[in-house]
Amino acid sequence: MKLCEWQKMRLGTVHLNKKDYGHGREDVTIIAYHFFNLQGYDEAFKRIECAIRETWLHCGMMKTVVITNQATEYLRSFASCFSAVSIQIEKSLVPGRIFTMSADMNAKLYSRFDTPYCLIVQNDGFPLRSGLDEFIGKFDFIGAPYIRNIWWKQLIAKALNYHVQNGGFSLRTKKICAQAAYYWNSKYSEKGDFPDSAEDMFYTKFLPLKERAYKKSIKLPSFKDSIKFAYDATVPIATPEDLPFGFHNDSSFDRLFPLISNRIDD
Repeated sequence: MKLCEWQKMRLGTVHLNKKDYGHGREDVTIIAYHFFNLQGYDEAFKRIECAIRETWLHCGMMKTVVITNQATEYLRSFASCFSAVSIQIEKSLVPGRIFTMSADMNAKLYSRFDTPYCLIVQNDGFPLRSGLDEFIGKFDFIGAPYIRNIWWKQLIAKALNYHVQNGGFSLRTKKICAQAAYYWNSKYSEKGDFPDSAEDMFYTKFLPLKERAYKKSIKLPSFKDSIKFAYDATVPIATPEDLPFGFHNDSSFDRLFPLISNRIDD
């Protein structure tokens, strides 16, 4: 089953009229970005809504922030149903320009939540089971592994202390977000869209290589740790035997679906 079809099914069954998701961690804020043109905005947001509701289903209700270029009646209605949800309007987000999201996450993400951690979810990246507690307190940034599991590439990454993680579905500390903002705003914001300005590359590759103070103070996970957190088939990596905590991108969901259909928490 394709991810978009599965999400539509989940919204119409598991999440239909569901208001009580239980109590989640108070030290984590869920963050979701959504920036579309008005035409098609609501239909596209339903995939984000499903991602948020799936996160609540497996992790309990937590503070949730939707960062968007506009707020339609559908989005406001969704937020009004849950006291944990807030909307932040960011006019610099330009539909079709991913860099505008990266620039905001590099410069402002730290200011968009007031908990020790934030959990970034997207329409194609979110939890598939419970298990968030396993990753709290260990790393400053963890997402799906970005560097292929080839021994010499992993050896180089370890030696240079940059274990690149995908940011589409990721857990981050307030600390790393504040440090990224400091370096971005003081040194790199005027450079524009350069190769490592993509927010996940900026957090987990560019800064560890460029900034010695950052390298010494930030804890990044190994390949072994990150593959337990999230699976990303584009690396590529063989399909895991056990269902990871989450995933990133549609093709990863397709690969994991046999595990999802058998083991996912309902």
